[in-house]
Formats: sequence, C-alpha cells, structure tokens
Amino acid sequence: MGEILISLTNLWKKYMRDYKLVLLLKSDLKKEQKDKLLEDIKKYLGKTESDKMTSLGEKRLAYTIKHEQKGEYFLIEFKSDKVSGELDNRLRVNESILRYLLIRDN
Repeated sequence: MGEILISLTNLWKKYMRDYKLVLLLKSDLKKEQKDKLLEDIKKYLGKTESDKMTSLGEKRLAYTIKHEQKGEYFLIEFKSDKVSGELDNRLRVNESILRYLLIRDN
C-alpha cells in the first residue's frame, strides 16, 4: 500500500508546473491586513508545493489605479498541477488588490 502511495505522489510531482503570481496591493493596508490577504490567497491556490513569497517593496505608480498613487508588489512562486478559475475570480473582486498577473513558468 505504501509503494502505491509513493508512486502516486511521484506521478503527481511529475505533472506539477511552476507558476508565478505578481500582486499589486494598496499601499495603505496595515501589516495584519496584508498578512491575512496573502494567507487567503495561498488557500485559494489549492494543493501546491514549495510556496515562496517575496515582497518587492512599495513603488510609486506611473498612473493612478483605482485612485491610488502607490502600491506594494508581492511575488508568489509555487508549483501546482493546475490553477483553478476560482483564484482568478477572487483576485479580480478583491478591493485590496489593484492588479495581478499569473504566469506559468516553463
């Protein structure tokens, strides 16, 4: 039984793809709000492996987005077999997220 489980785990890892998610958050969010938002986003990612989150800092925007002049960038790198459409919907409707970009990295 254990050998079958190991084989299935190895098969699942074989079909995992690398993804990068860049988020632009409102700069006026408190640290607790940012942490909660980022944890929620990790939950939306589903079954992933090797989540790595990097803060790219706060930057002044070239043009206003949703009446904001500044934003804080975050990069989340993860491996997954697929990304659900629910993630896209949740990122789009969240007021604290100004922009996002999800790419599959080969």
